[in-house]
Amino acid sequence: MPILIILNLPDGQPSILSYDGPREGASNVLNRYWTLPLTLVLAAILAWPASGASAQTLGGTTVYVNGQPASTTVMIQNGYQLVPASWFRGLNVSVGWSEKYRSAVLTTSSIQIGFPAGERHSDYRSAGKTAWQRDNLDTRTTLIGGTAYVPLAYTARKLGFGVQYDSRKGAALISTGEGGFVAMSQQKQSSDEELLWLYRITEAEAGSESYAGKVAVAASILNRVEHPEWPDTIIDAIFQVDYYNGKAYYQYSPVLDKRIYSVSPSQETKRAVQEALNGSDPGLGAIVFFNPKKTDNAWVRSRPVTVKIGNHVFAK
Repeated sequence: MPILIILNLPDGQPSILSYDGPREGASNVLNRYWTLPLTLVLAAILAWPASGASAQTLGGTTVYVNGQPASTTVMIQNGYQLVPASWFRGLNVSVGWSEKYRSAVLTTSSIQIGFPAGERHSDYRSAGKTAWQRDNLDTRTTLIGGTAYVPLAYTARKLGFGVQYDSRKGAALISTGEGGFVAMSQQKQSSDEELLWLYRITEAEAGSESYAGKVAVAASILNRVEHPEWPDTIIDAIFQVDYYNGKAYYQYSPVLDKRIYSVSPSQETKRAVQEALNGSDPGLGAIVFFNPKKTDNAWVRSRPVTVKIGNHVFAK
């Protein structure tokens, strides 16, 4: 009887191999299809000094990219630094989330890498290749508040960037080979005016929500700015109005009822917005959110849900 080997791949497409030989030969089929590098060699190459924080403790750090400082949250795990996967957007990397595989997915023109939550490995596929390969890691991809943390050094190198550690600065140095890097915080905080409106819309939409709910709302707006189908500035995204059959459709109700002009953002809201600017995204890549008790909009209810936080449902 033929042996069917089913491989679940990060792009959502299962690969089925049929093997009609002896059972002991099935492993050879897998070995030719899936290559496992030596974990110890990988660990030796990618290790660098890190402070002795506990595995789940978050702190802050500065990474220098092409000589420019970029702040990010960080966690230490087995002596390695893990940062939000979304931080790599600042390096012109597309970052998304696969709900089916519960994986953070990073994509460039040359490679796609999946980091399954809770696992000590990554799956990757180079451009032009159909086969996926796997790297075993010394760290576990960790979800904290809806944010996926991935190993900084390994991820940067896998994406093709140069990585060093400066003991004098106590910081990682990343070289992209380009001069166009802009830190996430610099991308999003292009002006004080944009920051003000982001504070206000977050307060108006999520002032009574939890801290994570506030971060998720702010992050969803930032996700729109990065999405090709939505306005490419914070202000335009907040104040977007579409017209259909003579009717105006506002993206955010506080703009329609003008609450956005009268709210006073709390300190917690401001901290939440800053965390979103630094890459945290409890909404898991959401670009819309809604309160199911307050909206009957068929379109927004039809979107794929990513997570529910407090009174809000977040969706893509």
